[in-house]
Amino acid sequence: MIIFNNGKYKSLLAAEQGELDRIRKTVESDKDFYPTYHLAPPTGLLNDPNGLIFDGEKYHLFYQWFPFDAIHGMKHWKHFITPDFQTYQAADDLIPCELFESHGCYSGGALKVGDKLAMFYTGNTRRPSDNQRVPYQNLAIFDLDGKLLSKRSLIENAPPGYTEHVRDPKPYFTKEGKIRFICGAQRENLTGTAIIFEMDHLDDTPRLIGELSIPAFNNHHVFMWECPDLLKLGEKDIFIWSPQGKDREVHQFQNNYHATYAIGQLKGNELNAEHIAELDQGFDFYAPQTFSRLENKANTIMFGWIGLPDLTYPTDQFKWHSALTMPREVHIENHQLYQRPIAKIYENMTALSTQTLQQQTTIAHLDRAYLKFNAENQPFNLSFFTNEKGETLSLSYKNGLVCLDRTQSKQTELMEKFGGQRYCEIASLYTVEIFFDRSIVEIFLNEGEKVMTSRFFIENRENLVMSNQALTIEIGYPQAIKYILP
Repeated sequence: MIIFNNGKYKSLLAAEQGELDRIRKTVESDKDFYPTYHLAPPTGLLNDPNGLIFDGEKYHLFYQWFPFDAIHGMKHWKHFITPDFQTYQAADDLIPCELFESHGCYSGGALKVGDKLAMFYTGNTRRPSDNQRVPYQNLAIFDLDGKLLSKRSLIENAPPGYTEHVRDPKPYFTKEGKIRFICGAQRENLTGTAIIFEMDHLDDTPRLIGELSIPAFNNHHVFMWECPDLLKLGEKDIFIWSPQGKDREVHQFQNNYHATYAIGQLKGNELNAEHIAELDQGFDFYAPQTFSRLENKANTIMFGWIGLPDLTYPTDQFKWHSALTMPREVHIENHQLYQRPIAKIYENMTALSTQTLQQQTTIAHLDRAYLKFNAENQPFNLSFFTNEKGETLSLSYKNGLVCLDRTQSKQTELMEKFGGQRYCEIASLYTVEIFFDRSIVEIFLNEGEKVMTSRFFIENRENLVMSNQALTIEIGYPQAIKYILP
């Protein structure tokens, strides 16, 4: 075991006595933005969900975590176990402590093999002579109680024909019972792709099968595919991934990076896509992952990172950064993916009521409330919250176009760089569901036909809603999650 401690490449094992407690006090000094029913880091930076797996009784969930600051430092896997997505029990984290992960444990996925959980992940390393990145694909074994048993390296370096950017292995079983894992990759010509490896068993040496081909996808300007996730829903094959470099458009693919999916039929290594679309059209959504052992059913459960690479947020000053989405049930409807919060979110909701919005309406605890109304495909203009600075968050709809506007709220320079409005085209709009959680908003349109996930920052806010018309809304309050820590 090696204790790494080199600037931002610092592991938990190098933490000084009381260091994390001091950082936690800074986090707790944030009185406006830290969420109540979304998973957020106790300290430091959170990003991609990792190792999502249902073991037959309970759900294991990891996320990328740098504990010491709100920056992308040495990545760990923070580990929780939950029976119900309401109570989260801490379990063994994946902490970099070997040479094959000397600069962090990057993203990956999980398989249940026998009575063990196999976590496939990328070990980020740097060659000392020239600081060149050298990727490893690694394997960590946990028991069903969340105890780390062992870890080893499977593959050193990228295969011939690819740059050092090969990462994020997501494993799955073939019909024949072989183990495969798919990695995001960059070819030597600096274009993005995904490559597939195969193993007969966990003690085997992986062999490269080839690239995943999606002829219908426009890979123009795309330099990297991240966080690939290949699964089945019913009779359809689904591929979810985060292509980097895709051209930004006016009403879709509006962020610096995107999360995308394709539905179709997989024949060999070629996915004949019938539909390709963006998963979420809000400001802040990336690197989603579905749960292993829930595939081949009518639906699955997915988490996403409420954040994006290369962004800063106002909460960085409080030494915490980003959160995960609510767990979402994902299914196919009308030949596309629909996403909604899992049923437990609705079942556990409290203080349900109905209220009519007038021009200006106060809603108690609006910043952790659930709102639902029927737009009846008519235009509307809503503004949420206000403060002494006149800051607000706006949502409007007209002529088949939804607009979420955070221009009149606090933003960092990098947030402003990518614009203050996000649009979503939808032919007809009826059901609108809005989940607020302090500095997070998740919006579900037409029972999950389209989704918009975003951060927003309004300090010392009043819980007001301003509407340009009378609307009858349902109100409820999602239950705060509970952490059981060692």
